[in-house]
Amino acid sequence: MSWNDGISKELSEFLTGTLEIGEATEQAFKSVIDDEVQTYENRIQAGVPIRTGSLKASFTVNKAQGRRSWYGYSAEFEGNAPNGEPYQKIANILNYGKPADDHSGAIAGTHFISKAIRGLKGMDDRIEARISAEIAKRT
Repeated sequence: MSWNDGISKELSEFLTGTLEIGEATEQAFKSVIDDEVQTYENRIQAGVPIRTGSLKASFTVNKAQGRRSWYGYSAEFEGNAPNGEPYQKIANILNYGKPADDHSGAIAGTHFISKAIRGLKGMDDRIEARISAEIAKRT
């Protein structure tokens, strides 16, 4: 065996270990995002005003498809109410409120979407902590 064989073996083992850590960190990253999306969905569902059962049912969360190097979800109120108004518009009005006009009275905002979004604050730190823990387990 020449000296090159030992170096090649060590280098191969190092690269294999690096690839395994890379895969583990990617899984940790995706795991945090999955958890955060589930928490976000739960907060939205809990915050939708009670009298709007069809609005609550219209809220959908779907994993983003078609982007190779991007991982994420889309979350929105899909479809239209029986009167033709888009559910997303209704959700935005209930979230932010609306002043009174000639046709209807004022609507006070509940900020249920805004509160759910604020719950995502610090997600970068949670991702970093999960990745650090995963690396620590392997090194």
